[in-house]
Amino acid sequence: MYKKLSIILILIIIGLTAYYNFYSTEKQIAIIDMERLIKDSGRANQLKILLQKKGEELKEEFENNDNQAENEEIDENQINIKYTQEKQEIEDQLNREIEQVIKEINKNNKYSVVLYKNRVYYGGEDITNEVAQLLDEKYYEAD
Repeated sequence: MYKKLSIILILIIIGLTAYYNFYSTEKQIAIIDMERLIKDSGRANQLKILLQKKGEELKEEFENNDNQAENEEIDENQINIKYTQEKQEIEDQLNREIEQVIKEINKNNKYSVVLYKNRVYYGGEDITNEVAQLLDEKYYEAD
């Protein structure tokens, strides 16, 4: 009788220990301050300068074609569309690079969630500096 009771107690203890270990693992949440990342990262600044150069080139192209008054509105719309496309491509490139850096930082699955800071009121581990540093190491091309 005591053997059965002790076996049942041991099984209950094992079950509770397993349950506690499974559900008590603390999930880590990382946050990234995108405004600070874009301000501090050399790579983000490099892409911003590239976008400005593209904008200036498109402005020059528009001004050179300015002598045709009837096509001016069409040209201006085309220039705006080209600029928007260039901007979207550069933003997508930066987002892909940031995503790769975050994956590399989280290669050991330390974080279960990575959020943008502007939507987090409190908590989480700020990894902005680490992301900016690794982004620059991997993608920044010094002039």
